[in-house]
Amino acid sequence: MEVTKKAEYAISALVELAINPGEYISSKEVATRENIPTNFLPQIIAVLGTQGWVEGVRGPGGGVRLLKDPHKITVREVVELIEGPMAITRCLTKDDGCNHQESCPLHTIWARAQAALLDVLGDTTLADVVEAKLALDEKNKQQ
Repeated sequence: MEVTKKAEYAISALVELAINPGEYISSKEVATRENIPTNFLPQIIAVLGTQGWVEGVRGPGGGVRLLKDPHKITVREVVELIEGPMAITRCLTKDDGCNHQESCPLHTIWARAQAALLDVLGDTTLADVVEAKLALDEKNKQQ
């Protein structure tokens, strides 16, 4: 399993909006600040809007803003919203599940690795990512 660029762009867009709470920021500005291709952003914003995480306003002074508290959005939620349910291997998915689980020595290992991945992503909030980004930006300024 690989997290796609689209999911990474969604997280980056949310981080940019979280850094500027309550402000409407143009999609073009979000794309520029976060190095997101401008053709991807409207699709991403639309999906994030269906969750009630962001809202967009057209016209002068408009843009996009974050509606939900960044402490209440996890990285896992964002990735799964964009990508669907996560699985590190097909043998753990419901649709393509393996019929040899009882006799496969790898099944338990994959299941443990999957649980660890989901725990890390589920325990990491958008606020945590914002904090990490701000710390990196500060470190880079000092260098």
